[in-house]
Amino acid sequence: MNDETKSKQIVDEHGEKDVPPPAEMDVQTSLLSVSDDEPSEEDAVADDGTKPFWKRRAVWIAVIAIVVIVVAGLVGGLIWSVRTREEALSDCRQSGVQIRKLAKAPLGEDIIEAEDIEKADVADAKTWEALQKDQKRLTGLSQKEVPVCNATSHGGAQKQRSGAEASLASWKSARASVEKSAKAVAASRDAKILKDNRDGLTTKTAQAKQLLDSSSGKVTDDATRTALSQQIDAANALLGNQKAKLADLQQASQALDGAVNGVNASVQAKADADAQVAAQAQAAAQAAQAAQEAQQQQIQAQNQSAGGGSSTSSQNGLEPGRIHFGGYGSFEEWMAHQIPLGNGCNAAGVCGIG
Repeated sequence: MNDETKSKQIVDEHGEKDVPPPAEMDVQTSLLSVSDDEPSEEDAVADDGTKPFWKRRAVWIAVIAIVVIVVAGLVGGLIWSVRTREEALSDCRQSGVQIRKLAKAPLGEDIIEAEDIEKADVADAKTWEALQKDQKRLTGLSQKEVPVCNATSHGGAQKQRSGAEASLASWKSARASVEKSAKAVAASRDAKILKDNRDGLTTKTAQAKQLLDSSSGKVTDDATRTALSQQIDAANALLGNQKAKLADLQQASQALDGAVNGVNASVQAKADADAQVAAQAQAAAQAAQAAQEAQQQQIQAQNQSAGGGSSTSSQNGLEPGRIHFGGYGSFEEWMAHQIPLGNGCNAAGVCGIG
């Protein structure tokens, strides 16, 4: 084939208008010839009709990758399940430890003190009733078993952890409620004590005022009444203060008691002195009466020894049952009818002769 023929063949096959020089045409023609004889990569197949090796390798790689991903997911899920189960069981056991500590922990001093307070000793009975309810709840929890933490499944471990945490929360709530109720009972008791002392001081002040009024002029020392009046004023001032403390009320009550005792003692001392004076006066009167009666008996004896005699006859007009002097009703009457002889009669009723 000559050069002109080659040039035409190239133009016919490739549609190229620019025809290269003869040397280059030979090389390109050689390459084109080889390219037309080999199949493309997409259409290449093996002699037995299968795809080439590199195609099959890609498929296997994809399959293996999928298997690895699935296995990794399963292994990862298993590891996560085991780990979360262990964490749940660990949390469950920790809750159990805390529950045991709360169950064995001794009650506080406030709770022990509140347990000895009676319902009648508080101002608000509801606080006492609340404490009884909270103590009953705490007792009920102490009778329950500590939650078990031995699940072998992920779901079971989660359930046990939730149960243990709920039980721990109940324990904490019950303990806190008892402590709060105990403090409320103690405060209510203190409030009642304060009220009782205030009421007591009010009553004492009123009684002290009555004593102050009734003791006027009936004491040996009026300074005791002055002291009582001062304590009454101090007590009234304290009662007017709504923020007065228990110690102040108790101190005022004791001071008022002291002042009252002072006035009562002074009143009693004057009463005793007056009674002594009255007893002495009565004794003197009795002594004077006894002396007078003795004198009269002496006079009667002397009159009888003088021979005047006495008559008890009712025929002469004299009263029976009485002592009569010479037929007269009295010694004076008898003396009035005597005629003096010599020196006459003396004051004792003895008459001389001559």
